[in-house]
Amino acid sequence: MPSGGTFSFQVHGAGDRALDGIFRLIALGDEERPLEEVLTAMCADVADIARANVASIYVREEVDDDVRFTMRGNVGFPREAIGRVHLRAGEGITGFAAERMRPVSVAVGKRDRHFKYISGLGEEKYPALLAVPILRGGITAGVLVLQRGVERAFSDGEVVLATALAAVINHAIERGEDREHRQARSTDRRAVRLAGESIVDGSAMGRAEMLPTLSALTGSDVGERSSPSKIEATVERLRGELGKAVVTASAAAASELRGLSLILEDWRFRAGLAEGCGASAPLKALSALARSYARVTFTVPPADRDGAEIIRDRAAEIEDLCVFVYAASLRGRPLVRSGAVLVAERLRPFAAIHAITSGATGFVVEGDVRPDSATAALARSAGLPLLASVGGVFSWLQPDDLLVIESNGLRINPPATAIAHFRNARK
Repeated sequence: MPSGGTFSFQVHGAGDRALDGIFRLIALGDEERPLEEVLTAMCADVADIARANVASIYVREEVDDDVRFTMRGNVGFPREAIGRVHLRAGEGITGFAAERMRPVSVAVGKRDRHFKYISGLGEEKYPALLAVPILRGGITAGVLVLQRGVERAFSDGEVVLATALAAVINHAIERGEDREHRQARSTDRRAVRLAGESIVDGSAMGRAEMLPTLSALTGSDVGERSSPSKIEATVERLRGELGKAVVTASAAAASELRGLSLILEDWRFRAGLAEGCGASAPLKALSALARSYARVTFTVPPADRDGAEIIRDRAAEIEDLCVFVYAASLRGRPLVRSGAVLVAERLRPFAAIHAITSGATGFVVEGDVRPDSATAALARSAGLPLLASVGGVFSWLQPDDLLVIESNGLRINPPATAIAHFRNARK
């Protein structure tokens, strides 16, 4: 300090919106909660700090030697987008920012050549977009995306602020991933209770069961031949469950269930199913059958994005059917053990029917399920509890964990007292 001079300093107390928000983000990043919950809470603060209508956090994932970025936190879009929106490096404006490892902003996203439309998000209401890569160790570990409902680009100062926020988010992602890895390696199964929405009331207990896709049914299954009689018996059991559910279903659910019955009554499809199950490469043949049948059933113009989404959903539903019929036609290949609780990101009707006929005790779904849907009608007809909107369940769940479904809640590896309470209540 110069002789005779004065030393001036300022303590920055509470009241600075951006500064207070950054401190909240740091505190959130240290919380011991599932990563989706932490990142979604951070998105709410980030949106407030940056004055954005939408804030999303995408996290890097490596799946089968492929790098993709999955939305694991969001505020401003429908809740079911979390965990379901995936973009590869270079795909969309978000993927482009990840690939270039530099912030990218546009005043009107849909006018940019990199823009990718994602059905169901409602992005058209928020044209201005800023994507900031979250960098760690020379790679893009994630992307922070901000969107606004005005056609005005983000300023240079706002890009700098978002970059600073991305650095704080990086700390939370790193801690959350470390926590998930520790949980995966741990031999001790952690007890936790998660909230959900009881679509079909009731309680149930059983070991966690998750269904494979066709591509996951590889290895020892390939080369085996399926019995035509077993295929027919499986299809008839599915038809029977659909018929029982129609009786008590709402008008909308009954209409959906009858539509599914038409698939099972289509003799060309059943012939293709039998041929696919008996093919030398059954998984490949059945996957092709699912895609082709969905296109025949729902033909839409190439530019009809909603129609294309319907085709994808129906193809996934038919693929479910192919999985169950194929597995059931082979000896000793149950996909759902009797007494298990089926856990799914999204539960479609054929998956629900297969679980019911296999002896499942209940359903836990990470995403939403409409109370008037065909899926809910099937669970209700079978008298099985269905708990939906269980956020973060896959962050906590390990294969074969013991689950107890309660009213609006799920216990994972409950204590002995909770197990005893469940058993006494069932007597």
